[in-house]
Amino acid sequence: MSDELDRLAAEVFEGYLVRKDLAQQFRGQYPVPTYVGEFLLGRYCATTDPDEISEGLAVVERLMKERTVRAGDEELFKSRAREKGKVKIIDLLRARLDARADAYKAELPSLQLSDIHISDKLVNDHDRMLTGGFYAEVTLEYIAALARESGGQPFRVESVRPIQMSTRDALDTFLRGRAHFTADQWRHLLLRSVGFEPGRFTHREQDILLARMVPFVVPNYNAVELGPRGTGKSHLFQQVSPYSHLVSGGKATVANMFVNNATGRRGLVAQYDVICFDEVSGVSFDTKEGVNILKGYMESGEFSRGKESIRADGGIVMVGNFDVDVDEELSRGHLFGPMPKEMRNDTAFHDRIHAYLPGWDIPKLDPSYFTDHFGFVSDFLAECWTQLRRASRLDATQGRLQWGSQLSGRDRKAVNNTVNGLLKLLWPDPEMEVPEDALAWAAELSLELRRRVKEQQARIGAAEFGQVDLGYRLDDQLERVVYCEESLQHRLRTERELNTSAAQWDSEVLPEPDPAEVKSSVRARAANYAIGDVIDGRFEILGILGQGGFSKVYRVRDNVEDEDRAFKLFESAAGYEAVRREIGALRKINHPNVVKVYWAGKTSAGDWYLITEFIDGESLDEYATGKRQLRDREAVDVALDILDALVAIHPDSVRLKELDEKRRGGEFSETEYAEWMELQDKGLVHRDIKPLNVMLTRTGAKLLDFNIASRVGDEVRTRSGTPPYQAPDVDLTRWDVSTDLFAVGVLLYELLCDGHHPYPSSKPIVGESVIDPRAIRPRLPEDLVAFLIKSCAPYRNERFATALEMKEALYAVRPGTRRSH
Repeated sequence: MSDELDRLAAEVFEGYLVRKDLAQQFRGQYPVPTYVGEFLLGRYCATTDPDEISEGLAVVERLMKERTVRAGDEELFKSRAREKGKVKIIDLLRARLDARADAYKAELPSLQLSDIHISDKLVNDHDRMLTGGFYAEVTLEYIAALARESGGQPFRVESVRPIQMSTRDALDTFLRGRAHFTADQWRHLLLRSVGFEPGRFTHREQDILLARMVPFVVPNYNAVELGPRGTGKSHLFQQVSPYSHLVSGGKATVANMFVNNATGRRGLVAQYDVICFDEVSGVSFDTKEGVNILKGYMESGEFSRGKESIRADGGIVMVGNFDVDVDEELSRGHLFGPMPKEMRNDTAFHDRIHAYLPGWDIPKLDPSYFTDHFGFVSDFLAECWTQLRRASRLDATQGRLQWGSQLSGRDRKAVNNTVNGLLKLLWPDPEMEVPEDALAWAAELSLELRRRVKEQQARIGAAEFGQVDLGYRLDDQLERVVYCEESLQHRLRTERELNTSAAQWDSEVLPEPDPAEVKSSVRARAANYAIGDVIDGRFEILGILGQGGFSKVYRVRDNVEDEDRAFKLFESAAGYEAVRREIGALRKINHPNVVKVYWAGKTSAGDWYLITEFIDGESLDEYATGKRQLRDREAVDVALDILDALVAIHPDSVRLKELDEKRRGGEFSETEYAEWMELQDKGLVHRDIKPLNVMLTRTGAKLLDFNIASRVGDEVRTRSGTPPYQAPDVDLTRWDVSTDLFAVGVLLYELLCDGHHPYPSSKPIVGESVIDPRAIRPRLPEDLVAFLIKSCAPYRNERFATALEMKEALYAVRPGTRRSH
């Protein structure tokens, strides 16, 4: 059913319209693009009279049947040419130079003929047939004598009629007609002209469909559109205009794209208004410099052939598909992910892109999205668009539109091109006044499409592209900054997850594996990950920090919190369960010298993990072995930091002893019982203090790796730990803070004595005496020597009783310490 817009269009543009559903009738029935059918429809059905349409439709259908070659009919057409002397067909016409014969040869794919004779004049008059070809009405002759002369090829192209309009006054008709339409009516007519029914799309979706048209009216316009499949990203470039060329997947050659050095022929960028790379993820060039030539061309509109610089104005458009939704793509990294690897992370290449269209904002298309109303005949619209490339509408912005301070020179070029294109599409007549709200619309859409490029560059990590708050001012109004909706939504979702994660990480109890899982996983092995892998869409592997008997530690980037973390992956649920309670206790400790534990969980692959603070520093190992040296004061400060950490993790032994005596005497009050339980719950002994488990950072030493830590009161069934740092009188049945204090003493002894251990052969043994530090450092201060001997004594009653006591004693001998031999 026709509507008001149909009636208005028919009145203003009689002879230049076609009912778009008529073209859809032929789509898929014949092996030609939509605009080929519309070329014939425009000739015979450009009317609103139903009877004339019916008659014209019959003519078009007959011509399509007679002149397009269905699969399997090739020999029938060849036979007709032989019997009648010639035949007319509609096909893609391509040509090449046969150097051996010093002649051009044409190709008609539907007839499976590739060595057809063609005159030099026809090729020179229509040289697009040398760069991918074009659709045309071709008169094909059959000349038996040619077959005898050329060894079997009797076919020759007699004449060519390109499927495109040649009316020179097309643009004048277009501009005059525009004055009869409101902006919304004109917008809807343009959308119907490319096959869409505007009523099925939101205003936002219409904006993106209009943005797809900009490369047709602006020279050297570069755009990218990525998104889900089935949203018609390549439709406009394949079906609507003969001035665009679609490069589908596979290799693109430098000769075909730019210039053939052997023949001097200009390539696609000089032959077409728009070159669209479809399924861009699969596109690659035949030579290594191909991408660099493309990059240079996208910047300047020029490419070199030897010493000659050649200009062209064909725009570059790249379209492709996400395998996931846009939010997941952002979680993975950035929105240029589907690009070829040569372009994916090349921020300099990205900077040449004027607009990134959000293909995810267009719905998956079904027949209901296509119009059955009138629209411009495609070749008329395409001709008007190509002529509009020579005009500019930036005059409408002069003195009215100013760009914000964060726009670079390339940003300004990009948004000016987009604004120019949008205004030429909707206000093509330079005599038309562009309203303020229309100028604001064009500015905001242009800035959004450019900002999307900038945001991805910033996500890739290029600091120079960090200024993404692009804005504009109209007249004397305040500056307005434009945002990308998907980035705002991703940020909100991330913040929600962060809040949920923070609430979860603040939980008192770590998740507990099922006992059956623990039992069955004893011999299990966790998944292996490589650098670049992303665990559960959140933790990106940046490196491997270390590996032990039952876990591996990775450095990861937490994409939710945007922080580097240490990610300990347990080989089994049993390994995780063995330390779960101790990790839970450690989470309650917030101390600058103790590694921060955030959370534990289970990956989607079923492996248990622990998230801790990533510490950017160096291990104490080389200093404790004497390979490197610290000044005495620095060594003492390291020990003080470790002791400070132990004060935080060890229980108050004196108070715990008092409560234990009351408990045994039956004098426990309810308050004292609660205090006793809390001391037991929070108190830990590290049990494996050694150089490798101490990190030196800019803010001091940090104690890490609590894999075998024990809680107060727990039984110790094994002599776990590192023997050189294990007290000779260690209690094998119960934890004892003395174990940790002895290890700190040994560590400080090694730091001050050039890597030497306080016991012979590095084996602490009951009954042995500590090697006098002065045997190694004769001029070591007496009070420091006394501290080391007491700290490393073989019996606990000779050593310090608590971390606090040991810390205070060491601090007392710290002033004035200096390295001397």
